[in-house]
Amino acid sequence: MAFAFTACKKQAFVDANTDPGTIYSITPQEQFLSAVNRANNNDRIFFYDNYRKIMPWMQMLTDQNGNGKNFLTDLSNFNVRYSTFFPELGAFLTDVQMIIEAKPEGERAAFQNIYDFADIMKIQYALYVSEINGSIPYTGAFKARYTGELNPAYEKQQELFQLFDSRLQEIVSQLTGTPAVPQEILDKNDPYFKGDPLKWAKAANALRLRLATRWLKRDQAKATEIITSALASSAQMESNDDSWVLFTSASFTSGGDWAADIFRAPRPTVDFMWKNSDPRIRIFYMKNEYTEANFELAKDAGLYDPAAVWNPRQYVGAPVSPDSVEGKFKDWFSEKKINDALSIDTLSYIQPRLWQPSSFSGTNEAGTGTGFFPTITYAEYCLMRAEFIERGITGGSAEEWYNKGIEASLRFYDARAAAAMLPDYTPLTDGEISDYLATPDVKYDASKGLEQIITQAYLNFFKQPNEAWANYKRTGMPNSSTALANETITIDGTARAIPRRAQLTAPAETDQNFDTKTAALQEMATDPAFGQGPGDGFGRTWWDVE
Repeated sequence: MAFAFTACKKQAFVDANTDPGTIYSITPQEQFLSAVNRANNNDRIFFYDNYRKIMPWMQMLTDQNGNGKNFLTDLSNFNVRYSTFFPELGAFLTDVQMIIEAKPEGERAAFQNIYDFADIMKIQYALYVSEINGSIPYTGAFKARYTGELNPAYEKQQELFQLFDSRLQEIVSQLTGTPAVPQEILDKNDPYFKGDPLKWAKAANALRLRLATRWLKRDQAKATEIITSALASSAQMESNDDSWVLFTSASFTSGGDWAADIFRAPRPTVDFMWKNSDPRIRIFYMKNEYTEANFELAKDAGLYDPAAVWNPRQYVGAPVSPDSVEGKFKDWFSEKKINDALSIDTLSYIQPRLWQPSSFSGTNEAGTGTGFFPTITYAEYCLMRAEFIERGITGGSAEEWYNKGIEASLRFYDARAAAAMLPDYTPLTDGEISDYLATPDVKYDASKGLEQIITQAYLNFFKQPNEAWANYKRTGMPNSSTALANETITIDGTARAIPRRAQLTAPAETDQNFDTKTAALQEMATDPAFGQGPGDGFGRTWWDVE
């Protein structure tokens, strides 16, 4: 009887999830909100993809005890974005559109904006997935419930990029035009823009520009075509208010895998930010425990020479390369015991409340501030504009857009720090902005303009590690020769490269999509740069041409 009951429940679940009628009882607005939530609430992406992989690779943090010798080669649990998109997020967004398509013909036109918003989100996430996975199913994916298609074809990355741009261009045109009929509204079901079509058009155009940065490496003529087209539109980001960002309550990231308390600040970035008085240093990182009072206690305990003088710099980053951790910097990772009640730590940690507002973050109470999930910010938009001018693709002043991007980033992070209720938060001042822009490493210099633009993009992408990684793959910066001098990673005396894509696996013969997956892998493998087989994370996808 128990078996029969369980079997009936399982069959009911299957029936519900293959019956299009089930999903039609939900409104497009409700399903859109579910999709926004799913696009941002996967803590495994942050724990495995960001904290444990991309951020250490990109020298944005280190493990508590330093990077181990396998931190570049251990790709286990990486690529959570793929399993987020397939089947969940992509299905949610497709459901929004299929619910609309199922409506009577006379009602569908009123949902065109919502249909387009769902496509913008789907394209953004599909780009995020494809750029490290290569070919993926897209056009025919997520429709089994409606069409019975259980083995959708994989599309080549170059075909996807073309499809993405064509569709985004069409959407921008629709959203900036006059709709044929009054549109249904999303309001609170759209936490990004409250259903504002112009803001969504600006986001779509900025996404076109991001797509063009990937294409720059493969085909500058095509990238130029996209950039010129996108910038000809009236829908352009104009301030931080146009940024594509989700703001959340503290409870949104309350689970354990969101926690960022154990990760060290990286020495190269901390040194650069300290040298140039970057106000974001107090937002990104926590001070070490060497207060003047603790230093005096350490002297009294005989740990330092009685004549030693306290150094007021309390932002100290950890070495990144495993050889540095094993070498002369090994002691940096050890706390110094002052007495039975006090041990102090030399190194700074990243600021956990910027990632998890409910963190205790060195206090006695959990935080109650708000969190944020940036997709495309105005600062990124400005720095892309500066890069396009610097490369001679568009006209204008690279310096002007560069300065706009820096100021936008400083003000954006300042606002987010206040909202997250960071401990000891100190508001940003206009003087700090002007002083920072005037420092030698930051003041725009056309002779090294591209390096400066990419460096500032790298800093701005602190909460968007994938974008820092993508910029590195296409420009090679920052590196040991740039002003922000990231370390050359050495392990046992040998310089090492960082991974460039996800590890892919050959499908099992029992996989229902065996033929199409196998064909996709075989096609990608015809490019020698793809690497030594599907599992080679140091290989490349189509856009990341050597």
